[in-house]
Amino acid sequence: MARYKKIKIVCDACCHIPQAHTYGRAGRGKSAGGMIFINNGDIVSEFGVYLGELTPPQAEYTTLINALDRASAICRGDVEVWLDSEFVVRQLNGDYGIKSENMKPLYHEVKKLEDRFSNVRYFHHGSSAVLAKRADRLAEQEYRRYQN
Repeated sequence: MARYKKIKIVCDACCHIPQAHTYGRAGRGKSAGGMIFINNGDIVSEFGVYLGELTPPQAEYTTLINALDRASAICRGDVEVWLDSEFVVRQLNGDYGIKSENMKPLYHEVKKLEDRFSNVRYFHHGSSAVLAKRADRLAEQEYRRYQN
């Protein structure tokens, strides 16, 4: 049974692409995600998850999918999701469309998971926000666990 009527989720993903600084370089890299669950200002749980080889947008969406799935075990009410990817937030809020065929299934999975809750809203925050930094640390810690 759901314990909370409302939660806030803060998510971040890291994606380490070799030679990402090279002009025109795009692609996939080893990825991990971090997520924090908050109720009434208190952190109720936090997780890191290793995601494998993904593109940066795939890593953001896959972290969110993991977070929404986990959140549904503790809340079926209102959910606020905070991400540092303004692009993903705008896609989820309907401001931008999904053009990439490989991203559409991830987008639809998020929308399907939203049905588990009364209401889900998406917000953007800068990567310098305190909780954004904490979610990023969780992602980086999980990434490092799988690098040996």
